Amino acid sequence: MISAKLIENLEKEGFKLNFPSYSTNEEKIIEILNEKNERLLLALPLILKYEFDYKEIINKLIKLNKKNELIQTFNKIIIITNEIYKKEKIPNLTIQNIIKSNKIKKKINKNEFNTYYEEFKEAQKAKENSDESNLKDQIKARNKININKALLEIYSPGKIQIMEKIFNHEKLSNTELKYYYRSINPLINAILNEDMRNYIKLIQGLKKHT
Repeated sequence: MISAKLIENLEKEGFKLNFPSYSTNEEKIIEILNEKNERLLLALPLILKYEFDYKEIINKLIKLNKKNELIQTFNKIIIITNEIYKKEKIPNLTIQNIIKSNKIKKKINKNEFNTYYEEFKEAQKAKENSDESNLKDQIKARNKININKALLEIYSPGKIQIMEKIFNHEKLSNTELKYYYRSINPLINAILNEDMRNYIKLIQGLKKHT
């Protein structure tokens, strides 16, 4: 098995490894429980917000562990998850129904609950930051597309290519530099001219009434 340390290091270098995904949420939950890793167990409250079949998981856990150790762990985390969702005001009817219908009763250690709760909050915050970052990237990409469309209405592809090089801080050849000042710069100055912009806005406003 490839170590997590190596995978993380390779991904920092831009090398991505493709791994098979889980076909069901139940499969993912069972594997986390079966690892018997305290660090991994902290992830369960994040996963239990998605739909899962409690009885299917229990039946498979019975086959894996005759002493039902994993089942006891799972039930404990379900209780902890329910308390976390209550505290965070997250709708959790599925969890509540599972606890009620299966008569799950577990005393929660305060320190243990706090450990799960803090991890849950940190993970939620990290996900929100990631989602926000992805949204910003999407907005930038859309803006880039819109800018390129607008530029194509004004400049030829060759001129746009030179402007891209300038934007990316790439050095222009002497020929490109001369071409920029002769054919590109005058139009840029015209676009930035405030009187010209006001004139165009006036034309647009009057056109609507003609």
